This record gives sequence, structure tokens and C-alpha cells, in this order.
Amino acid sequence: MLLVCTYANAQGVLQKSITINASQQRLGTVLHLMEQRGNFTFSYNSNLVPKDSLVNLHIANQSVKSALDQLLSNRFEYREAQNFIILRYAPSRLTLTTDKVMNEDHSYHISGFIINEQNGQKLANASVYDRRTLQSALTDQNGYFDIKLKNEVQPITLTISKENYRDTTVTFLSDVTINGTSGDNEFTYLPGDLSRLDQTGLGRFFISTKQQIQAVNLGGLITRQPFQASIVPGLSSHGSLSGQVVNKVSLNLAGGYNAGVNGAEVGGVFNLDRGDVTFFQMATVFNEVGGTMSGIQLAGAFNHVLSGVKGFQFGGGFNFAEGRLNGVQLAIGLNRSKQMEGVQASVAMNIATGDAEGGQIALGNIAQGKFSGVQFGPLFNYARNLRGVQFGLINISDTSSGASIGLINLVRHGYHRIVINTNETVDANLLYKTGTAMLHNIVLVGADLSGNKKLYEGGLGFGNQINVFKWLALNTEISTRYLYQGDTKYTNLLNRLDVGINIKLGRSLSIIGGPSYNYYYSDQKQAINGYAYVKDESNHHSTSNTYFTRWLGWTAGITLFNY
Repeated sequence: MLLVCTYANAQGVLQKSITINASQQRLGTVLHLMEQRGNFTFSYNSNLVPKDSLVNLHIANQSVKSALDQLLSNRFEYREAQNFIILRYAPSRLTLTTDKVMNEDHSYHISGFIINEQNGQKLANASVYDRRTLQSALTDQNGYFDIKLKNEVQPITLTISKENYRDTTVTFLSDVTINGTSGDNEFTYLPGDLSRLDQTGLGRFFISTKQQIQAVNLGGLITRQPFQASIVPGLSSHGSLSGQVVNKVSLNLAGGYNAGVNGAEVGGVFNLDRGDVTFFQMATVFNEVGGTMSGIQLAGAFNHVLSGVKGFQFGGGFNFAEGRLNGVQLAIGLNRSKQMEGVQASVAMNIATGDAEGGQIALGNIAQGKFSGVQFGPLFNYARNLRGVQFGLINISDTSSGASIGLINLVRHGYHRIVINTNETVDANLLYKTGTAMLHNIVLVGADLSGNKKLYEGGLGFGNQINVFKWLALNTEISTRYLYQGDTKYTNLLNRLDVGINIKLGRSLSIIGGPSYNYYYSDQKQAINGYAYVKDESNHHSTSNTYFTRWLGWTAGITLFNY
């Protein structure tokens, strides 16, 4: 195998001079090397370009176009867009035959047939359009079209486009010639896939079959206009070609359909845009954008952006960004994005399916990637890899180097300990610790079953472990425990601060011990037969409030299953 590629400057991307000697190389490899050496990028449908096929190519100082003709066997059409070369699969050719060309009252009336050049077949659903006026027609099942172009006093140029066919342009000379430029709209090609919006449920429902066929035939061919007005998609100032037009201002009585907006768009009910929207978009019900939304987007019900969002979204129901969010999503129901850098705030839920940085505020928050920032969820928070702070009733993560503050904090691959200990108040206690070493939850139960002084307890707390040496750690814990002394009508709450030394004897065993400070509240005035009465203990000290006592205590025990 041999592949040599050199490059020399020339005019235009397709005219750049290139030298390649490739033997039995993957087509994808050759295309990639052409991109690197020529400093441009190919855009194509990977399902139609056989990238894994082996090719041979030997050219010296020939154009990129010539190289592509040989590589792709003249089965593709090439379109330049900025620094992109768009490869459009077009193995067939078509031609136009007319049966009527009439010039009357400053208008042209043209009809005829679109035919497959190879076999003479008449082609249905071919697009016939005038780039200057944006007037268009589709051929019927017999390949027939009929188009009337108003106010024409110059040569007429019709372009014919159909999927899998090469574009064809036909010029008709008018009876009157004027000086100056033709005033044709400038058409360009956008790399990437503009058809994503057309394939959504809303796109299929609101976009007419005629417009969908036009979109398939014309692909990424777009022009730019200062203004569009529409009633519904298809009934607009740009007709059935509205999906190929990027407007500065788009005003839609019920709904509109554009290639994009670079300015402002307002929809009485909805807005549909195949490509990017920049600066401002508002609809009373919904907005759906096939490209990137940059700016402010407002909708009474929802916003759906099939790519990323840079700016601010407000949706009365929900906001969906299929790509990255850089900015703010605000909704009553749900916010959802892929990666996120900014803030998601809603009443119900926020979801970031990728890495996220910033803040999530809702009843429930989910970050399915790495999360850096603050999750505030009164009900629950989840982060796959937590590197920030969670505040909520239930906080869950797979791994964590941050902090979770709530009633229940679970770290799947984090800090888990089971502790059996005793202290000056309760003989036997079982504790479960989960979270991180820096901050973990404690759930505990305990009992003293000796003689006629039974005592039961249950409680919650927080703890911290600082590793001093590999075998030695310092544990600090704060907990609140309810003490049952024979009747649940009494409130007996023991608030306890423990500071302990943790000596590790092995991977799954350590001993702990240390002092404690206790602050006890009880509204129980006397002991119940058979149960302990903690307030009577000799080491307790009274306070100015008769309901509270305090004392110094101790803890000793073992830690099992350090997993």
C-alpha cells in the first residue's frame, strides 16, 4: 500500500491543486487526507458515501474536483460553502422540455416536463423554481409542471432540483432587455443536515407534503431575505420555498416555517425553523428549531431545539435542548439538555444528560455526567460524578468528590461503614454511614435491655473522617437521637457530638473510641416502670431551662465492612 499527498494553492476550494498517489486505501482515509492537506472540510451523508471501500488514485497537480470525479466515479455533485465541500449524491441527470413559453403582461408563463436524461422517464416531484422571485412548482405524477412568474422583464432562469439528480438550470430570454444586474437572490449551501426538523413529529404534522418534497430536493440550498410574513407554513410571502430562506424578520399569524432567522421571529401559535435562530424568537405555544438557538427564546408551552442553546430559554411547560446549553433554561415543568454550562431552573425537574457545570434548581435534578456546581432539589438530586454540592431530601451519586447535604445521601462507589458501639447512655448501637469521607450520613438504632431500665433509640446524623495516617483517622460526628422511655407521647431528643480516634486493624476492621458532648431535651417528668429515665443520671448537669440537661460522655466500638 502506498499513499502520497501534496497540496498547492489555487483559486476556490474545488480548484485547489493536489497530488495523490494512493493504492488500495479506504475512501474515507483518502478524503480525510485531502481535508488535512487542502485545509477544508467535506460534508456528506455517510450512508451514501462508501467510506470503507478500497480505492486507487494517482494524480499530479490536478484540481480537487478532478480527484473527486475519479474517486466517486462522477456519481456525486459538489457544492462549495465557505470552507466546506458538500458531496451530494446525484448519479442521474435530468432535462427540461417545454410545451408552453408565453410572455404576456410583464409575466412569464412556462410549462413542460422534467425527464430523466438517461431513459426518458418523466419525473414526478421535481422542484422547478426561480431564484429571483422564489416562485416554485412541483412536477405532477406525469412529470408535468406549470409556473407563472410575475413582473418579469429580463431573462428567466429556472432551476430544476430532485433528490439523486444533478441540478439543472435553463434560461429563457425575454422580449425586453434592461441594463444592470439581474437582482437574483444569492443562494448558498449550508453544510450539515437541515432535514432533522422535517423528520420530527411536529415537522411532519405542520409542514405540507409539497414543502417536504422541496426540502428533500433542495437540501442545504438557502437564500437570505430581510422579511417573511406567513399565515401558516406554505401560505407565506416565500411560498413553498420558505424552508430554504433565512430571514431577518419573520412574522407568523398562526405559524411559520423557515430555513432560519437572523434577527427576530414572532409566531401567533408556533415557529418552525430548519436551521439556526439568532437573537430573538417568541411564540404563544411552541418553538422548534433544527439548528442552534442563540439569544432569547420564549414560548407559552415549550421550546425544542435539536442542537445547542446559547442564551435564555423560557417555556411555560418545558425546554428541550438536544445539544449543549450555554445559558439559562427556565420552565414550570421540565428542562432538559445534553451538556450544560449555566442554570436550569424549574418547578418539577431538570435533566442534563451529559457533563454539567453551574446550577440546577427544581423538585428533582438529574445530571447523568460529571456535575460541578450546585444541585438544589427539595425532593431529590442525582449526579453520576458529583464534583459540587447537593442540597435535598435525598441525594444520590455514583461517585463523589463533593458534598451532599440532606436526609439521605447515597454514593454508590463512595464511603460505606457499619459500626457497632456502646456509650454512657445506651449499651448497644448499630450505625450505618454512607456518603463520602468528607461528609457522610449516619443512620442509627440502639437499645439497652438491662433489667428494669430498658431504653431504645433511633436517629440521624452527619459525619466527617480525616485520614491522619494510613492506619489512623479522626472521626467527627453530629447526631440527633430520639430516646424511647416507655411512652411515645413524650419528646426525648438527645443531640450528640462525638470526636473519635479510628485505628485501622485491617481492610474490613477498625476500632474507634473517644469523648462526646451531649445536650438533651425531655418533657418527660418521671420514669415509667421498667424503663430508664435518662434525666436522673448522676453525671448530668442542669441548665437554666428545666427541659434541658448536658453532660460529657464517651463512645467505644468497632467498624466492620469498610466498603
